[in-house]
Amino acid sequence: MEKKVAYRFMLVVVLILTVLYTLGIMGVVPFTWSYYITIFMIFLFFALKIVKRSEK
Repeated sequence: MEKKVAYRFMLVVVLILTVLYTLGIMGVVPFTWSYYITIFMIFLFFALKIVKRSEK
């Protein structure tokens, strides 16, 4: 997958997860979802940092 397409796809995923996270904070969806979304976002951040570092 081309890098630009991959980043656009990840942007859409992160935006959807952000909306779900906000709904979890507001109490519309179970708060547990927000917990797992936070863990996933942290993992994604570190994974992207590692990939970026390995490209140099």
